[in-house]
Amino acid sequence: MFQWRVLTGDYTGRLGLALAHPLYIAAGRLLGLLSQRDLPFLLNFFSSLGMAVALANLAAVTTLLTGRRWIGLATAAMLAVTHAAWWLSVIAEVYTWSAAGLTAELWLLVLLLRRPSWQKLAGLALVNGLGLCVHNFALLPLLVYVIVAVVLVASRRLPARSLAAAAGGYCLGAGLFMIMTIDLAVRTADSAGAVSSALFGNYARQVLNITETSKNLKANAALAALSFANLLGPLAVIGWVRMRRRLGGVPAATIGAITLIELLFVVRYPVPDQFTFLLPTLVMVSLAVAIGLAVLADAGRRWRIAAVAACLLSITLPPVFYCTAPTLACWAGVEIKRARKLPFRNEMRYWIVPWKHNEQSAELFARAACQEAKPDGVILADSTSVYPLLIVQRRDQSARGASVQFRGRPLPLYRKDPRAFRQALAGRQLYAVSTSYLPDELLRDAKFTRHENQVLYRAAWELAPQVTTAPR
Repeated sequence: MFQWRVLTGDYTGRLGLALAHPLYIAAGRLLGLLSQRDLPFLLNFFSSLGMAVALANLAAVTTLLTGRRWIGLATAAMLAVTHAAWWLSVIAEVYTWSAAGLTAELWLLVLLLRRPSWQKLAGLALVNGLGLCVHNFALLPLLVYVIVAVVLVASRRLPARSLAAAAGGYCLGAGLFMIMTIDLAVRTADSAGAVSSALFGNYARQVLNITETSKNLKANAALAALSFANLLGPLAVIGWVRMRRRLGGVPAATIGAITLIELLFVVRYPVPDQFTFLLPTLVMVSLAVAIGLAVLADAGRRWRIAAVAACLLSITLPPVFYCTAPTLACWAGVEIKRARKLPFRNEMRYWIVPWKHNEQSAELFARAACQEAKPDGVILADSTSVYPLLIVQRRDQSARGASVQFRGRPLPLYRKDPRAFRQALAGRQLYAVSTSYLPDELLRDAKFTRHENQVLYRAAWELAPQVTTAPR
């Protein structure tokens, strides 16, 4: 979806402003100047670049907290090979750049607490505002930053005008997102709706959830657990226990509050890809890990050796585990099941193995589907398959010919007007990626079958479209 939005310059999307991510789309458009054909790859690489920035920031802030450069480097390396961080670093997503913003904020926050100045506070507000243009994750620690700023002003460690500078910095950073929100409010004459769209998008129920659990809770819990196939947990516990003594009450409380907010958000956010929202929590856990390493390093030579060994194990073992886990799971009879099987995809490998340099299932599917639907068929696609189909058709001349149903084109909704649907189809062959999302009216009038060696369901019309005659 992001690859298609960047290709077409879609800055808002259709899921509400909270999922618009305009700064990410703008950066992707700049990447497109390098190569339109290679843009999908470039966007995947862009995620890796975002994670690299996040890891560099994390190394800097943990070095600042512990006073040891080796701890900063080791902490960044351990986070780099966690499942969520690696998995999100190789697909077109916004989360790694959100993590880059969060780690920059934490760096500025630590500097601000140690030597308060209005410049640092304004810089923190600016970075957080820019983060809002990338992802609404930036809103989660905002309240903590505001409290810190107010406390510093109230205790006269900062002048009152610092708050005005911070407000200006935030508006400058978040200006693009604010303008989009105001524009939506003006166009729709619905200010409350615009604010709701900016805060929650189309997912208000999930964002505000406190009781519901995800239908994919077990799968997400298993995928989240892969990020702790290391010693981060025990090291973080040591860090949390000793954080107040090492850093002082205010920094420890601030870091603890942000950690708790990030953790609570992901735990009660019931979406199918819940585990992908774990990355900010992993960043906060990494701060505690660094403190834990410092505690062990100061406890004596043997404990220092144990800390180094824990780092080495946490860096080397996860990749080995990711390599072997799919095979071990198959031997144990564990399977990943979904509502429908996706052609060309090994589900176990796709979800467990974080590197994706040879993962081409979406592209292979799209090519095969476009060939099956030639010369002039129409493909009814769902949200999982429509974007690969559109991108492959846009990029590859050989994939063109068939039409992909997208945003009400080329066919109208069948349930509203079957006759208009058939007229727009104009005798062309109709195909579907799956029958699970097709309207009951269409399934009543047409039979969809798929041969074993094909990826699309082919429609055979059984009934003429029913026409409702209005009473005289």
